[in-house]
Amino acid sequence: MLNKNVIGIFLLLLFPWCASAQTITPLKGFTGIKGQVFDGVMKKPLSARIEVRDTAQKIQATYYYKNKLEGIFTEEDGTFSIPLKPGVYGIKIVHGIDHLIQEHTFTVKENEGVKAVIFLQPWINLKQRGWLNGDGHAHLYSDKKSNDTIPRQVRKICLAQGVDFISACQGWGGFNDNTWRAAYAKVSDDKFNLYYGAEMPKYRTGHVWWLGLSSTLGNFENLMDTVYENQYYQAFQHTEWDYSWLKFKFIPDVEVIPRYSKSQDAMAIIAHPTSWWMQQRGDISKYTTNVVGNLSFGLLSGNIWSGMTVMGYMNDNYYYQNIWFHLLNEGYIMPPFSELDGGYPDDNKFYYGQVRTYYLASSAASVDGIRDAVRKGHTFVTSGPAILADIDNQYQVGDVVPLNGNTNKLHINAYASGDPADHLSYVVVFRNGKVFRLWDLRDKKPREFSETLSLSEKENAWYVVKAYGREAWDKPENIDVMAYCDAAEKSAVQQGFPGGRHSVAITSPFYFRFANEVRPRPLQSKIDLTVVSPATGKPVDGQVDVMLTGEKINSFRLINGRAQFSMPVNALLKISAAGYPTITRGLYTDYVPYLNILERIANGKWREKDNWKNTINGGQVPWSVFEFEKTKAVLSAVKWEIKFEANEREGLWKDFDGLF
Repeated sequence: MLNKNVIGIFLLLLFPWCASAQTITPLKGFTGIKGQVFDGVMKKPLSARIEVRDTAQKIQATYYYKNKLEGIFTEEDGTFSIPLKPGVYGIKIVHGIDHLIQEHTFTVKENEGVKAVIFLQPWINLKQRGWLNGDGHAHLYSDKKSNDTIPRQVRKICLAQGVDFISACQGWGGFNDNTWRAAYAKVSDDKFNLYYGAEMPKYRTGHVWWLGLSSTLGNFENLMDTVYENQYYQAFQHTEWDYSWLKFKFIPDVEVIPRYSKSQDAMAIIAHPTSWWMQQRGDISKYTTNVVGNLSFGLLSGNIWSGMTVMGYMNDNYYYQNIWFHLLNEGYIMPPFSELDGGYPDDNKFYYGQVRTYYLASSAASVDGIRDAVRKGHTFVTSGPAILADIDNQYQVGDVVPLNGNTNKLHINAYASGDPADHLSYVVVFRNGKVFRLWDLRDKKPREFSETLSLSEKENAWYVVKAYGREAWDKPENIDVMAYCDAAEKSAVQQGFPGGRHSVAITSPFYFRFANEVRPRPLQSKIDLTVVSPATGKPVDGQVDVMLTGEKINSFRLINGRAQFSMPVNALLKISAAGYPTITRGLYTDYVPYLNILERIANGKWREKDNWKNTINGGQVPWSVFEFEKTKAVLSAVKWEIKFEANEREGLWKDFDGLF
C-alpha cells in the first residue's frame, strides 16, 4: 500500500513507454510544486513546458495569455517552481512534438508541496535523424534599444518548445544590422540559434520573410509601403484606391528580392500568400491586403522566391495550399514553409512551436545548413504529426527524381505527435494536386503508419504526402484541397474557412522530371519600344541599357525613338538621351496593361467577380485571381510607349543601386 505522503501515481503502470521511473515526493516548507525535467535516454536536463491545473481544469500559471498555449517554461536546466494553494492538481510536461508528453496528479498541503523528477522519453528523434525546426517569420518588437531580455526569453521558450532556431524579424529585440551578431551570439549554441532576418519588402503587392539574411543594408524603412499604410490603410476615409492617386514610390519588390538574394545568398519566402481582410476605420470598412499580388510576375521572372508559406494563421490553410498546388502544376519547384508571424511577447496571439518547418540540415552549427536544406527543398511543415518519406531509399522530399521508365518505390513513415492520446486520422498522397491515395485510419487510431507505394511515372509529375493527427476532417471528401477550394469559388453562399486548428503535416514535393528538363526559365518579352518627348509627343533618339539584377545584359540605340528587342520579363530599361535625365522603367510598374492586372489584385477589385464580395471569406483568394495565363500573354508581346520624364521612383535608383 502506498504511503499517503508519497503523492502521485505509479507512472510505469500508467506510462509503460517510460524507461526511467519518475518520482513525485513530498517537499516540506513549500506550498506548491518544484521539479526538474530530464531527457529519458540521455539523462540530461531538458527544458519543457509545464501545465498545472486544478480539479476544475483551471490553469495555475501561464506565460502566454492571448493564445491557446498555456503553462510556463522551465529554466534551461529543466527546473521549475509553481506556488499553489492546498488541493489536488494535475501536471502535464511537454517538450515539442518528438518527446512523449506525461501527465500526473498530485496533492498539495499547507506548507507541504511536492518535488517532481520527470524523465521525458524521445518519440521520433527528428533531430538525431538530421531534421531541425525553426521559424523565419518571428517578430521581436521592442521599444528599447539593445534589449538583451528579449533574446534570452526567446531562447528559454524555444528550448522548452523544442524549437531549434528563430530568424528574427523587425524589431529584432532592439538590435539592428550592426549590433545583432554580438547580441544573438550570446543566446546561440548547439541547442538553439537566433539568426537575423526581416519581413521586407512589405508592399501592397506582397510580403516576404528571409532566411540567411545578414543585413537589410540600412534600407529597411525604404522597403515599407508607407504610402499605402498612411494614406489608405490607417486613414479614416477611402474605401478603395488605384495607382492614379495612391502612388507606388518604392523600388519594386520584384527587383528588391533578387538583388538581396544574390548579394547575401539569402532565401526569400512568400509570406501569408492569400491574406486579406476588411479593416474597420470609424464608420467605414476597407479591403486590406497582404496577398502575394506579384505572384504571376515573380514566377514568370524565373521564380524570384526560394519557397512559399503553406501553413500559417490556420494550421491547414487550404487557400495557401491551393495556390501552391497550382503553381507546382505550372512546373515550378517551390518548397513549403510554415510561418508564425509572431511569438513574442506574452500577449502575442501566436506562440513559438505552434507550427514548425523542419529542415533536413547538413549542419546545425550555422545558418549554412538551413540554406542548404532550402536549396534542396528538404523541408516539411507540421502542427503536430511528422512524416519521413523517401523514394527508393535515395531521394528525399524536395528532390527531383529522373524519369527513366523505371518503377519507383515511395516509402512513407508517419507519426502522430508526442501526445500519447494523439493518433493518426488520415495519410494522403497527392499527385499533381489530386488525391492519389488516401488511407482512412480513424477506426484504427494508430500512433505510427508505414506504407510503400509503387510509382510508374511516364510524364512530369509531383507528389506530396500529408498526414492528419487526431484533429482532422470529419468527412474524408474534404481532404481534396483543390476540389474544396473550387467548390467554394462556385458556391452561392459563403463557405467557412477550411482547416482551422487541424493537426497536420505536409511534405515538400517529390518532382519527376526528364533528365534534360530545366525549371521554367524567365519569360522572354518581345518589346516594341517607342520613347517620346513628354512635351511634344515626338520620338526621342537615345540609348537603352537592359539591366538584370543590377548588371547590364544588353544595349540598343533608339532610332526614330524606336527599338525592337527581347528581354527577360523582369529586366529594367535605363534610357538616356541628350538633353534628358536618365530614366528607369520596368514592365512590372510601368507597363499599363500589366499594371491593371496587378492593381486589380492589390486593391481587391477581383472580388467584384461572381458575387465574391458576398461568398468569399477573408483570407481566401482563388487561383484564377492571379491571372497567370493572361499575365503571360500580356507580357509576351509588348508594344510600349514611354514618355521621357521622371516618375515617382526616379530618384530612388541611384541610392538603391549603390547598396550593391
